[in-house]
Amino acid sequence: MEMFLVFVGNGVVIGSIYAMLAMGLSFTFSIMRLVNFAHGEIYVLGSYMAWVVITKFVANFWLGLLLAIVVGAVLGYIIERFAYRTVYQAGYLSQFLVSLGVVVILQEAMRVGFSGLTQTCPTLFPTVRVIGKFAVTDQRLIVVGMTILIVAGIFLFFNRTKMGKAMRATRGSPLAAGMVGISVPRMRSVAFMGCAALATVAGALLAPIFSFQPFIGMRYTVVAIIVIVAGGIGSIGGAAIAGYALGIIESLFAGYLLGQWTFSVGFFILIVVLKFRPQGLFGKERA
Repeated sequence: MEMFLVFVGNGVVIGSIYAMLAMGLSFTFSIMRLVNFAHGEIYVLGSYMAWVVITKFVANFWLGLLLAIVVGAVLGYIIERFAYRTVYQAGYLSQFLVSLGVVVILQEAMRVGFSGLTQTCPTLFPTVRVIGKFAVTDQRLIVVGMTILIVAGIFLFFNRTKMGKAMRATRGSPLAAGMVGISVPRMRSVAFMGCAALATVAGALLAPIFSFQPFIGMRYTVVAIIVIVAGGIGSIGGAAIAGYALGIIESLFAGYLLGQWTFSVGFFILIVVLKFRPQGLFGKERA
């Protein structure tokens, strides 16, 4: 039973990252009708931002997290404005090719800037807390706590703020949103900035827990796509729930069965979900 709790705890931490990655990718796809295949690379960049601050300047995790947010938002604006904005109406093939170009540029930039070697970021919160029979470090508690706050903040943003409601309107119909005075290009820019900031925050939070290098981003992009399809395309809540579910299932699978096959678990779950519920667990069935 104790090992089960350990595996579940690890799964919740990993699921927190999956949830953040998937939620960002989900609402940019909903608003922009574009899959950003460079999402994982932006996540890795967040890990590097935390690593740079902690190892090169000052041992302050929160400053690293703040830098990751700023860099993610700025990078998101640049990518959306100068890479994706020109191909919204060009079809999925053009979007895919541009996205792959962004992937390569980010990978090479990180390789040149930080080397291609695997890096580890020292944890500044190594204290172990014992909750019942379950032991967890403060660093992992921070990951889960921050994710819960971010998820709650996203739901409040979309349901309580004027800009969030404008984004929902843009997601429903960009043409109708433009007719009532909503700046669709602005909403797309803000959405992509938020998506990129979520990715870099996830990377910064996980940097002290898992190692990273410039070329692991595609794995996280694929996981995020699996999560949003299984949860239901366009469902932010579905992406969050599916992210946590996948993280826990992967952790249990690795702990009790075959660790080297963990990455395949998501694909198996996706196949099963699409077989019995093609619209995803929380997606709306289309007529």
